[in-house]
Amino acid sequence: PPPPPPLRPRPPPPPPPLKDIRVDEEVEIAVNLALERFRYGEEKEMEFPSSFTSTERAFVHRLCQSLGLVSKSKG
Repeated sequence: PPPPPPLRPRPPPPPPPLKDIRVDEEVEIAVNLALERFRYGEEKEMEFPSSFTSTERAFVHRLCQSLGLVSKSKG
């Protein structure tokens, strides 16, 4: 009989969909607008306020991912 297939680690679960991350509408609009401007501008990096909550940061990361942008946290 053929040998069994090799065991592979299970891939991580996909991130929650954007709609499952609840942020204030004002934050959602501001982040969307900022990222759209960034996308079509000349800048290579942009920074969001360190005062963002963990949920707001998750929203930024997920939105970046959906737009094909790379995001990372500092600190």
